[in-house]
Amino acid sequence: MAPMIENEDAAAAFGILADTTRIAILRAFARALEGADVGSNDPFPALAFSEVYDRVDVDSTSQLSYHLEQLDGTYLRRTDDGWTFTFAGESIVRLVLSGAYAGDVDFDPVPVDTPCPICDAEALRVVVEDLLLFWACEDCERRMGGLPVTPAQVRGRDPEGVLSSATARMVTRYWRFRENACPDCGGAVELELQESAASVDALEWTAVGCCRQCRRSIHGPPSIWLVSHPASVAFHWDRGVDVRTFGFRELTGRVTAGRWGTNRVDAGEYRVTYRLEDAELRLTVDETLSVSSTARVRTDPSGDPD
Repeated sequence: MAPMIENEDAAAAFGILADTTRIAILRAFARALEGADVGSNDPFPALAFSEVYDRVDVDSTSQLSYHLEQLDGTYLRRTDDGWTFTFAGESIVRLVLSGAYAGDVDFDPVPVDTPCPICDAEALRVVVEDLLLFWACEDCERRMGGLPVTPAQVRGRDPEGVLSSATARMVTRYWRFRENACPDCGGAVELELQESAASVDALEWTAVGCCRQCRRSIHGPPSIWLVSHPASVAFHWDRGVDVRTFGFRELTGRVTAGRWGTNRVDAGEYRVTYRLEDAELRLTVDETLSVSSTARVRTDPSGDPD
């Protein structure tokens, strides 16, 4: 396991933010970003002391100096032109602006016309709890999904828009994990195939990824992990289907219907299959979903290879 950040360092970094004036200062720098030159070599604009003083409500210049010194080195850095964001400062203020720190989101449960893949009941609802979006079955009380959502993601969107954005973030996360880069912290990840605990034949295998640094983890059917692979995108596109526009129901529906599947062909070797019309795409992968070969196969109407 990768070394973790020392508790004392983390406590000190978060302790710096326990002040409303310092949050206001970081917000002022964020607002300055809106008018920054996008073609500049420096991604973060610098603000002189006088500019910060004009943008923040403080009692005196000495008070501002104190708070700038507290932020300097962790969230801001001093330059010849004043102060500017560090990467940590820009990242933390984006979190503040999005409202992701503020708890749950306001999202009323939405019924959907997709049967439960576990019990086939027509009673699925989309719910959001603890900043996670689930497809919940009222009959068997099973939950599927667990897609992360933020307050900013919900604001200004109707329920269908929230579902679409959640699916887009999920597919992007799968892609980033496959590329060995955690979408949250950029850390290296561990990825492996495991036998699924789901009582559905089409869900025999699941892929599980975990970041070695921040411990963010995700899991799901290998066919959904690999749906954005170039071979999959091209295979579907050639048949008039843009898989990049698929929502969660379309993705999971193809898995539970057996049109997308995964089976083990040898020790440490698996085949991920996409079926569409009279053709199949077969991806040969290892236990980390690394694709070693691809093949397109013509099938008869029953789904058997010619």
